[in-house]
Amino acid sequence: MKNGITSDVSSLFEKNGGRLDNGKYVIGKIKKKMPTLSDFQRKLKQRGKCNELAELLVPFLKGNSLGIFDCESRITSDAEVINFDMSEIKDEFTKLYASFVILTWVWQKYVLKNRQKKKIIVCDEAWLFLKYKESADFLVNVARRGRKYNVPLFIGSQFIDEFLNCEERKNYY
Repeated sequence: MKNGITSDVSSLFEKNGGRLDNGKYVIGKIKKKMPTLSDFQRKLKQRGKCNELAELLVPFLKGNSLGIFDCESRITSDAEVINFDMSEIKDEFTKLYASFVILTWVWQKYVLKNRQKKKIIVCDEAWLFLKYKESADFLVNVARRGRKYNVPLFIGSQFIDEFLNCEERKNYY
């Protein structure tokens, strides 16, 4: 596997301590450079038999319309506040897609972890979710399941009428 990364957790680290590329010194483990979606897509292309899947991934690669997640991540779920800034995303569909991915990540890595710690999820521009039945159901599901985990969902929107007239909202409240 690339960079010698295996199922063994210790394979995620280069060595103990040393000097980083930026000249700083580190005591403890140094993380290896993690593979990205572009690395995976290149590997699929090299195999030859996976060309169709490799081509399907192209829109999700850096430099393309849905390539916002084609990168390494330094996010840890131990942080007190985690903010995802999507202000540079101009396309509504891409913003909705990114919101889905982020909320799913927040649920898996933040809500389900350490149930005793109080947490709050804040979703701004939530009106985007109400444009489609499936995404509205997803947002309602996050809100309803969040009650079980003592995690309220606060939504922000400039279009309150979208919420007041939403059929999904009427079915659940």
